[in-house]
Amino acid sequence: MMISREQLKSAESAVKSFHVNDHSGHGWDHIIRVRNLSLKIAHIEGIENLHLIELLSLLHDAGDDKLHESKQGAEFFLRNIISELGMNEAEQSWLLNELKSISFRNRHIYTGTIESKIVSDADKLDAIGAIGIGRAFTYGGANGVKLHSQKRDESTVISHFDEKLLQLKDQMHTKTAYKIAVERDRFLTLFKDQFLNEWNGKK
Repeated sequence: MMISREQLKSAESAVKSFHVNDHSGHGWDHIIRVRNLSLKIAHIEGIENLHLIELLSLLHDAGDDKLHESKQGAEFFLRNIISELGMNEAEQSWLLNELKSISFRNRHIYTGTIESKIVSDADKLDAIGAIGIGRAFTYGGANGVKLHSQKRDESTVISHFDEKLLQLKDQMHTKTAYKIAVERDRFLTLFKDQFLNEWNGKK
């Protein structure tokens, strides 16, 4: 699918107004980082459909239900943005499926194209490393999640490292993203170990 500059401007305007006031780690700065990193990966991997990659980057969190009051509200918001892009019904449906394939929770359901896989890689990369750690604690603080707990069944920021973040390195689709992920994953592991040592009074 070919995406025009006008469609990109329309999508950017809509999602920027939505993300600019987000304080959960999914703000406009996150969208920009994902877009820039996606384009970097695409360049190294030799993928040329950059406008589609930009569009997927801009919209990848717009339909995330944890950023809306309800799953229905998230779906409505995303569909409303897409409906303003001048696409026919088949193109809109295809784009929605591409966006769903980017999501961590849908990784076993939707396959996606190389473009959506690149955006998925960039999104996951922004969840690990130094930025990822900052985002994890930002999200935890915004949602009243504890830093850590001795109870194994209690969800905390640190438990999220094992539940999701430390799994992301091995879920990269491209060689370029995996190379970046190795370094970020190493930093993530070092931080977690240091945190637990300090928490338990060992250092």
